[in-house]
Amino acid sequence: MRPLELSLLLVLLLTLGVLAVPQLHAVRWIGYVAFLAVLIAIAQMIVEGPRWQMVPAYVLTGLFLLVWLLQSTALAGRPVNRVAAGLAIGLGALALVISAALPIVSPVFRFPRPSGPYAIGTLTYHWVDAARPEVFTADPNDHRELMIQVWYPAQANPSAPRAPYVQDAGARAWAGAVGAAERRAAIPWLSLHGA
Repeated sequence: MRPLELSLLLVLLLTLGVLAVPQLHAVRWIGYVAFLAVLIAIAQMIVEGPRWQMVPAYVLTGLFLLVWLLQSTALAGRPVNRVAAGLAIGLGALALVISAALPIVSPVFRFPRPSGPYAIGTLTYHWVDAARPEVFTADPNDHRELMIQVWYPAQANPSAPRAPYVQDAGARAWAGAVGAAERRAAIPWLSLHGA
């Protein structure tokens, strides 16, 4: 988990405590902890970049700010339904646990920097064998195709264009996640692909 993500989750925990324990409202500065959570969430998105694992934390930040605003303005002095308050605190705690678990369960993956005396070059080839028809399509004009990517040691050249390790990695990761979800849940393909 990245530093600002951890900071956001800790401030959300503090915010939940402040919202759940009315005696803490007497401390003047502690009421602004919901605003601090919003500032940390914005800083996290700008500095470290937003990611889907933190969406529950972002939503929880907005909800905590909304609850704090309601408590400090329109609902101040009104009697509180204890069942509703207990349910809200329980759901807030559950959402906080989910917000903390997602970044831990699916962390940001990074390839290690290549080590060794050589830089790495790559070439990609798209070959079409016009002599062999493609047997997996209904189109009789299709021919067998093959994609090849070759990696080789090269001389370091800082001005050379950088190639990604995997072309369209984000799209492939999403497609892999959807495919894994289909396999795990036995969901028909059409239900996840816009049919």
